[in-house]
Amino acid sequence: MSNFIKINKFNLKVYISWCIHLLTCSGLVAGFLSLINVFENNQAGAFLWLGVALIIDAIDGSLARKFEVAKNVKNIDGRMLDSVIDFFNYIIIPSIMIYWFDIVPVYFEIVIPLIILVISAISYSNNNLMSSDNFYKGFPCIWNILLLYIYFFDFNSMTNLFLISFCIILKFIPLKYVHPLRVKKYKIQSTIFMALWFITTLKLLIDSIYKLDNLYDYLVITIWVISNFYFISLTIYELLIDIFKSTSIKLKKLQF
Repeated sequence: MSNFIKINKFNLKVYISWCIHLLTCSGLVAGFLSLINVFENNQAGAFLWLGVALIIDAIDGSLARKFEVAKNVKNIDGRMLDSVIDFFNYIIIPSIMIYWFDIVPVYFEIVIPLIILVISAISYSNNNLMSSDNFYKGFPCIWNILLLYIYFFDFNSMTNLFLISFCIILKFIPLKYVHPLRVKKYKIQSTIFMALWFITTLKLLIDSIYKLDNLYDYLVITIWVISNFYFISLTIYELLIDIFKSTSIKLKKLQF
């Protein structure tokens, strides 16, 4: 009887683990639906499906660790599976969008996507992509988020080119960018602000960032701005901390 219970428990763990892998794969389905919307010239629909993929990506890793998926399904590399899907959703689809929607001037509509694809591929294969405390080193490959902001503010193609080029340069500068769910010292507040960002971004995407008809609209845009400022300020704060530490070490060496 006890052996039967152990077998059932094992089967349940394997079943749950496979369900989590399928949840991860559903991000690929969301990405494919986003791509269909791109080819149908529906930018809002494309971003909505990328948003679904982003939500899936935000929760599947935590579930995988909680239910010990790697231990229960040993022949599937969950990190590799997640990386393949992320590369499709965060890099390939945005690169296609840059070309398809004429986001940059015509002379750069091939060059910019190719640069993004190449540097992102190298970034994904970089063993030192994350710091020891789980910060991203250099601008993370969240080109989908950058394009979302470009869509919101409806900049001209030259401004878009400048913003994308600036982020490409930031990819090579080892500033620390917070991972909302992995940096332990900020995890609680980062999770809260990430949830607020998701909710308010969805509202702005469905309506418009410029729709300010009542107090509720002003509240949404205020929360959205604050949540963005939170993640930007963390990068600046970590930069100042690193400068302070580096300066302190140099001053101590000079004293001796």
